[in-house]
Amino acid sequence: MTAKPILYERAGADGLCPSPVCWRARIALALKGVEVERRAMRFADVETLAATTGSRTVPVLAVDGAMIVNSDAIAAHLDTMAPSGPQLMAGDAATVGADLERELGARIGPLVGADFQRRLLPEDRDYFKQSREARYGRSFEELETLRAGLELDLAFSLGRLEPQLEAHRYLGGDEIAWPDIVVYSYVAWIAFASPRSMPEMVNPVRTWFERHDAEWRAICLEPSVPEEPAAEPAP
Repeated sequence: MTAKPILYERAGADGLCPSPVCWRARIALALKGVEVERRAMRFADVETLAATTGSRTVPVLAVDGAMIVNSDAIAAHLDTMAPSGPQLMAGDAATVGADLERELGARIGPLVGADFQRRLLPEDRDYFKQSREARYGRSFEELETLRAGLELDLAFSLGRLEPQLEAHRYLGGDEIAWPDIVVYSYVAWIAFASPRSMPEMVNPVRTWFERHDAEWRAICLEPSVPEEPAAEPAP
């Protein structure tokens, strides 16, 4: 590694990164002991982001001339770049993480989306609302009427984690792996974005979450400052 890597992530209100997928990159970097320069990008910065990184989405890790797009790809790259840390993608961790991502994303996004808007910069809120309502096929107001069912679906998904956590310390087995980071980031996102939607967790899931939360919350919520737009050239 010849220069300090740059992590492009989502800008949010109060200088906080509001994105669970960006939190995953932060956690993976911390577990690997890799320091980065962070650059917070608004949704409105999409063209600047694309011109700089080749991607229209965050997170992106710029390291040694390469642009690594998406948190799972970043974790896989870190396994090679910093092999002395935990091997996040060892075995079937990538497949299990992807399955959990699909299931929990479908459960949690519609449940917290309306409340999440307040965690975004004001200029990003309309875009987020329009894009997510299009994705979910319902307005936030319609989703609110379905809240009870959405909460039950989420409780079911979290309950499915109990057998693994009864048998092992981590969702990845005996060591931290990518599934732990995926699930933690989603549950922490609920607490951050929509506390009223936080599920009642029972052991061993609650113990697992609280153990990670004690270490990872500060990593996820360490403030970042949005990148200032370039100044207009003098006439």
